Amino acid sequence: MNIPEILVANGTGALLVIYMFLLRVCTSETDKYRAKLYDAMLVITLTAQITETLSFLLDGHMFFGCRFLLYLTNTICVSATVLVGYIWCLFVDYRIFQSLKRLKKKRIQLGIPVLLVEVLVLLNLFIPGLMFRISSHNVYTRGTFSLLIYILLMGYFLESIYIVHIFEKKFGSVKFFPVVYYMFPCIIGATIQAIFYGIATGWLSVSIAFMLVHMQLQSFNTFIDEMSGLYNRKYLNYYLHKMEETENAKYFGIMLDVNDFKSINDTYGHLMGDQAIKEIGHILTHAIPSNAIAMRMAGDEFMVFVETGLQEEAEKCQAQIEKRVQHFNDTTDLPFYLSFSYGVAKYVGQELRDFLAEMDEKMYNEKKVNLGLK
Repeated sequence: MNIPEILVANGTGALLVIYMFLLRVCTSETDKYRAKLYDAMLVITLTAQITETLSFLLDGHMFFGCRFLLYLTNTICVSATVLVGYIWCLFVDYRIFQSLKRLKKKRIQLGIPVLLVEVLVLLNLFIPGLMFRISSHNVYTRGTFSLLIYILLMGYFLESIYIVHIFEKKFGSVKFFPVVYYMFPCIIGATIQAIFYGIATGWLSVSIAFMLVHMQLQSFNTFIDEMSGLYNRKYLNYYLHKMEETENAKYFGIMLDVNDFKSINDTYGHLMGDQAIKEIGHILTHAIPSNAIAMRMAGDEFMVFVETGLQEEAEKCQAQIEKRVQHFNDTTDLPFYLSFSYGVAKYVGQELRDFLAEMDEKMYNEKKVNLGLK
């Protein structure tokens, strides 16, 4: 057992976690559920780093209460190892699918291994040796099922990768969230600690992974419109540049403008107008196909790009948007209804300003018809 290495590793990890806590305090997180899951992972990690360090420092000592503290610290560490994997999976699922209904379902499904470990940990207090054993000389040794926690942790890591695979199969690639890269240091650190007892690499690797997650989320947030949850104007500029640089690019653009949005603000107030923007973000997110992307340009103007040269696919995307809008209008308890004016144009390498101008003109002409303007 290398105490200096343990102190350096867990101390460094703890400082990283504290630093991330401070960053969380200084930066606003609009999604409270994602923030709660992220904060829970940080709390579990910091608690585990403290208790693991204490368990190594107390190992082999014989003062009054030492045995109790050894059982307490090691029990917390065992529980935390599986719990952090569980919360990570929920975080990944919610970050990608943005569905509370799905999150509640996954919470139950993924919670079964955690429940199993907690039962074994409690039984270990009465049947020493199941998860770990504290000898008469207060020396820790691993138990019969001690490697089970590492197997379950790896299972959660693999599950998070599978969650991404499921999403990409249905909706296309996940942007700004390369889960495999985050899992790599965790898998390496946990494997080393599972094989070699007395080396504290597990929680340090988790801290490094969470730091990478935080950095990537901050980068992601700069491209996201806070209210709608869609990509923002900054990402639109980036996307248009990418289109321009792509050889033989074929896209359909759909410009959307909310009909009579001003009346929602004037009649029901700006808070209800903000709610309308959120509902539109939800509608577009779930309406567009895997080869499309939705953005909020400004105010009540939105843009959808479909990566295809087939007009039928663009028409199908627009029809799905209309279907979602109709479903909202038929089922909503909110005091307003939604409708769009559309402008559709094909991009095949022409000047971007001409492409955008064509969509804008078509959208404006349809809006005049929809609102009875001359």
